[in-house]
Amino acid sequence: MRWRNMAEDVVRLESVTRDFFDGKQMRTVLQETDLGIAPGELTVLAGPSGSGKTTLLTIMGLVLKATTGRVLISGEDVTDKSEDQRACIRLRTFGFVFQQAALVPALSITENLLVSKSIQGDRVTRELRQQAAGLLEELGLAGYGDSRPQQLSTGQQQRVGIARALVGDPRILLCDEPTSALDVESSRIVLDSLKTISGEGSRAVVLVSHDPRVFPYADRLIKIEDGRIMSDTRNPGQGAAYEEVS
Repeated sequence: MRWRNMAEDVVRLESVTRDFFDGKQMRTVLQETDLGIAPGELTVLAGPSGSGKTTLLTIMGLVLKATTGRVLISGEDVTDKSEDQRACIRLRTFGFVFQQAALVPALSITENLLVSKSIQGDRVTRELRQQAAGLLEELGLAGYGDSRPQQLSTGQQQRVGIARALVGDPRILLCDEPTSALDVESSRIVLDSLKTISGEGSRAVVLVSHDPRVFPYADRLIKIEDGRIMSDTRNPGQGAAYEEVS
């Protein structure tokens, strides 16, 4: 048993469930779930398709509302916040990385990083441009700022997607199958990048995957089946066996 300080959690779910109506009947896709995510770790949510892992990720990111239970962000109960309030919290707290980078072909790489800020009505300052350039450099993409997405490989585009998610300094990065469309070498580079980001200590990274090649990168591995957390294990060091925690 490893004791954790819950006050450290960026996100905490308490007795959270999620039901969906499938057209015929109400179906529970996420059973009563308690889970806290702290900065400085790469947490992998693993399980087969339909297990509830993406539902868990989207509730954590305030995209979906829980049917029952509480969601806390940095200790604040946001369960009953309005959609506008949830959107504001989401913008300042989370960065999202998806299966496909979905970059805008007509924009440069730097413009792709900053386009969400423009859409939100924020002024694109010199500081933001400098941050974008710094993120590209950190992710091994220095010199690509003026390139178009189609000039980059799929793996490079996914790293641009990670850089885009980091603009604005979110406290937690939520990644939904970010390596599913990548070859082995590109996957390794993307996972190395996410591992480095989580290791900086100020951010948490949560990654949904059913690919066991991802598991060795996890500081914490949570296995989900039928909407229920079946195990929650932590890797105390490279090459060490996973150790049960709660």
